[in-house]
Amino acid sequence: MDKEKLEYFRNDVKFTGKHSRYIDALWEQNTIKNSYIRTLYELYGIAAILGLRTKTKKQVDNSEGVRNLQSAQLSAYRPVLKTIMVTVLLLDETSGLTKEERINRAFRGPTSQEELEADMELFNSYVRGGIEHLYNELVERPLSIDDEYTDIRVGNLIALLENNEICL
Repeated sequence: MDKEKLEYFRNDVKFTGKHSRYIDALWEQNTIKNSYIRTLYELYGIAAILGLRTKTKKQVDNSEGVRNLQSAQLSAYRPVLKTIMVTVLLLDETSGLTKEERINRAFRGPTSQEELEADMELFNSYVRGGIEHLYNELVERPLSIDDEYTDIRVGNLIALLENNEICL
């Protein structure tokens, strides 16, 4: 099979249901002042890392709402995403593979369309988990009396960054 067809992040990524709504709450196109993250593709990579870090994977929610991340948007960011993918494949212990098998899978790359799709689904399940976590911490979290900042956006961002479970 053609090697380019078995390359990660060559296709559009589609988020549906609550995850599309969470993305809309975290990121607004061309409006940085209303966004927590500058670009959608950066949110995609950050969410994958956060999902992996917190060991949070989420299933696809097929309820109403769609948000597409086009492959053209990912093209310049693809080397970074590939590094994140290798990290996910190395550190994910839910597959039941041995360390050696995970190392082989991560650095060999996909050898079939089925393996490519499975790896991308694993990656995207961590992305969905990271998106949910970011949404809960940045959008849904109410300010507390202990928060240093009274602006909810700033207060929640500072609280997220000071969370020792995430930022070690």
